[in-house]
Amino acid sequence: MELIEKIILALPSIIIAGIVAYIAYQQYEINRQKLKLDLYDRRFKIYSAAIALVRFAYEPLPDEKYDDITKKLDNEFIDHLNAAYFLLNRKAFNTLKEIAQEVSDLAIAMASRLSTVKKLNQLQESNIEDRKDLNNERKSWDSKIQAIKQSLKQSLSENSRINTVFNPYLDFRNLYDSRNISK
Repeated sequence: MELIEKIILALPSIIIAGIVAYIAYQQYEINRQKLKLDLYDRRFKIYSAAIALVRFAYEPLPDEKYDDITKKLDNEFIDHLNAAYFLLNRKAFNTLKEIAQEVSDLAIAMASRLSTVKKLNQLQESNIEDRKDLNNERKSWDSKIQAIKQSLKQSLSENSRINTVFNPYLDFRNLYDSRNISK
C-alpha cells in the first residue's frame, strides 16, 4: 500500500516533467524554424540586391552615368557581398564577386570611352591620324561595353548563374529540409 501511495504522489511530478520536456522541445523547433526563416530573409536580400545591380548596370545609360553604377556598387552592393561571404557557400559568393567585378569593369569601360570621346572631340580635323587612333580606341571600348552588357543580360535570364546559385537557398521546398546547403 505504501508503494502505491508513493507512486501516486510521484505521478504528478512525472507528468509535469513530461509536459515541460514537450514544451521545451516545441520551443526548440520554433526557434530552429525562425533561424531558417531569418537566414532565408537575409539571403533573399542579397539575391534582390544582385538582381537590382545587374538590371541597373544593364540599363542603357549615357557614359556620364558611369559614376552612378560605381556608387550603386559601392554604396549598396558591397555590404550585401560582405554578408554573402558568411551566408552563402563559396560558389555563390564567388559568382556574386564575378558579377560585381563585371559591373565595375563596365563602369571603368564607360569612363574610358567617355574620356576617349572627349579627346576625340577636342582634336582638330587636321590631326587625322590621332583621330583614327582615338576612333579605334572608342570602338574597342564600345565592343567591351557590349560584351560586358551581354554577360550581365545572361545573368538576368531564368536559368541565369544568379538563379542557379541561389536556388538552394531560396526554394521554399528546401527551407524545411534537414540537409545543410551551406557546405
